[in-house]
Amino acid sequence: MQYINPIEILGLSNARDATSIDNEIVKKAKRKLFADIDLSDNGHFEYCGLELTKGDCEKAIDELANNDLKEFYLYLASNKKLNNFLVNGNDEVFTNFKQDSIFKLPEFIKFISPYFAPKFDKALLSAFENKSVEQTKAILNTSILISNADINIAYKNVSINIQNKISEIDEITKDIKNEESIYDDSDIEDVLDIVKEHFPSQVINSLPLYFQSQILKIAKSINFLQLAIWDAFDNSQVPNDLLEYLLTLNIGGLDKPTFESNFKIVKRKNDERIEQAKNAPLLKKWANLLLDLRKLITEVDNKTITSILVQERINSILNITELNALPPFANEIRTQIGYSIRSLSIAIWNKQSDIKSALAAINLAIQINVNEEVSEKFRQDQAELFEIEKKFKGVLVCHFCDKNAPNEGSKIIKTIYKETYRSYIPRKVQFSYLNVDIPRCASCSTIHSNGNTKYYLFLFGGIVLGAIIGAMIDEHFFIGGIIGFIFGFVAGNLMESATSNKEGVKEASDSTLYNHPLLIERMKQGWSFSKPSA
Repeated sequence: MQYINPIEILGLSNARDATSIDNEIVKKAKRKLFADIDLSDNGHFEYCGLELTKGDCEKAIDELANNDLKEFYLYLASNKKLNNFLVNGNDEVFTNFKQDSIFKLPEFIKFISPYFAPKFDKALLSAFENKSVEQTKAILNTSILISNADINIAYKNVSINIQNKISEIDEITKDIKNEESIYDDSDIEDVLDIVKEHFPSQVINSLPLYFQSQILKIAKSINFLQLAIWDAFDNSQVPNDLLEYLLTLNIGGLDKPTFESNFKIVKRKNDERIEQAKNAPLLKKWANLLLDLRKLITEVDNKTITSILVQERINSILNITELNALPPFANEIRTQIGYSIRSLSIAIWNKQSDIKSALAAINLAIQINVNEEVSEKFRQDQAELFEIEKKFKGVLVCHFCDKNAPNEGSKIIKTIYKETYRSYIPRKVQFSYLNVDIPRCASCSTIHSNGNTKYYLFLFGGIVLGAIIGAMIDEHFFIGGIIGFIFGFVAGNLMESATSNKEGVKEASDSTLYNHPLLIERMKQGWSFSKPSA
């Protein structure tokens, strides 16, 4: 819709008021105008850069029959900047724009808006694309001249421009997710410049409430982009910078806290990485330790190292106090070391059934300063191992030393008996018997074996010594032998007990086995180590 001011083309701009422009004056001015057109070289009337025909002029002049429109056109004839803008879009109107009282008339806004809105739209798009904050604000300051019916026209092209740029960013995100991106680790930071170029925050933030939903779409698009980069690239700086820029936009609604939370998470991670880069030599030491732990896990899985040696190796290479004293930049390496020791604990239990060593490893992991979520996982593993240890007490750990895992070749096979029937006339007894395997570690087996050897040496020596002494006293070999046997038996038992006590292990005697977890309940039920006799 082309705006033409009939007052101007008729040359009536100097009229005092609208009432002074009657039909006669209009007819006279019209005859003069048409005469000028007839005398022109091309049969047109030149108006503010436009070439008007008689038909164009006739149509515009007919509007003066409406007194309200006559008054509006007369006002616009006096407001040259606004009038010229309506004709050809001259942007001088936005310089020192003043709001006149006529702007408060709904009828005037209804009249001017259809002409003003399209020109406004074009001017706003130009300022927006040029990233001119001041010009954008100046143009928006004239939005009072736009009616609600024309609001979509006034903001149409800027809205389309923003949507197209959102689509471009979304396409970059899509390519990154599909591993089809033209960017790699060396130039992924270029996307930040594209985002800033597409969405200049100062200009975006100058836009009215009409654009709020699109600004939110911009924020979501940037957020999805940073997530894609976070997942696809070994880069936390670009997601950090994208989120930081996102938060410079005026975002309303319930989504802003989500973006702020994302930024806090990414910033913390990025700060850690920056700190890690500064402390790379120190981190290398702990990275090498992590590799050693993973190698130990493989050796345990392949059963090329015993769980006892694993504990010795861990204690020799890991200083928990030193690890926990590292600044926050080491949080990630601390967590990885904790998880590796946890995996080692699981491997020790699954592959070597050493509950004590498995518990020792998980206890070590719990001492490492990790976040609460990871620490809770470690405590759950510890609780499960404690439950297993309690359930299989005396089976998973050697009962005699209470620390080593049992060895199959070192077990004690103990026969126990239970009387099932007895009669006295005739004398008769019936019983059941059962061979019970008592788990024992190799170390305790050796200690018990040494104690037994000493026991028999003292027993035999006591008998021989008693016989010699008996022979010297009136040749009472038998009495001397009995005395020597008693002495040897007592001394042998004492020596056997002393040997076990010296090594810190329980004896393998019946009195000890009586309280073994595998036997104690059976003993209460009437089983014994002695074979019943008639």
